[in-house]
Amino acid sequence: MMELTRPTNLVGKLVKDEWGRQIGMVVSVLPNGNGEMSWLLVRMGDGRIRRFRLSDVVTVDSAVVIRSSLRRRVESLRRRMALINRQGALLFTLKEGMNGDAAEEMGKELDKSLSMIKAEAMYLLKKVEEACKRCANQIMDIQKGMACLEIERDMGNVPDEVYDLSMKIMMADLKKLTAEREDLMKLRSELFKMLESSKPPKKTPEPRREPLEEQIEEPISVEVEESSEADATGS
Repeated sequence: MMELTRPTNLVGKLVKDEWGRQIGMVVSVLPNGNGEMSWLLVRMGDGRIRRFRLSDVVTVDSAVVIRSSLRRRVESLRRRMALINRQGALLFTLKEGMNGDAAEEMGKELDKSLSMIKAEAMYLLKKVEEACKRCANQIMDIQKGMACLEIERDMGNVPDEVYDLSMKIMMADLKKLTAEREDLMKLRSELFKMLESSKPPKKTPEPRREPLEEQIEEPISVEVEESSEADATGS
């Protein structure tokens, strides 16, 4: 993959996703408020027009590839998480030489940032799991479609040339969907790790020990026999 040089050179090129599926064609570029080219205008396969950030675009051979927004956001979140962890470690190291109030305020800001990252990680995890489920459903549909096509071909309802072409298309799509699902599962694992590392360490409670001076010894029970004189008096 290569980074972009002149965005206008991409006009007229086909656009694919990371797994090789063709999604449209670049029809123009769009500037930002400063007049710099920051967007690609893409005509999608269904006829709709969408724009994509140039930062999400790379070129592969003669095609334009749009990076997965989920992958990009998880990578960004991972960098932010690493930065906060480094800041926390640095704050712990410099804490003794800092003003107590300043150190406490910085600690609160780091905790706030960590909470925001945790919330975003949970949101992205939900989106990744939805995408995984969508891939799994599509894979199942293709597998059923391939089985059904074989049956119809054997029954003489589908010509061999149509069968061969359809099977080739479905096999290619199945391969792309499987690769996409594997990438999504990796993102899912990374998000789980981030959420796990954001949890505060568990404190093991120390066993309670009673002070020796507060321990009360149980009294020793002693049986006392009544004297014979007491028996005589009672009689």
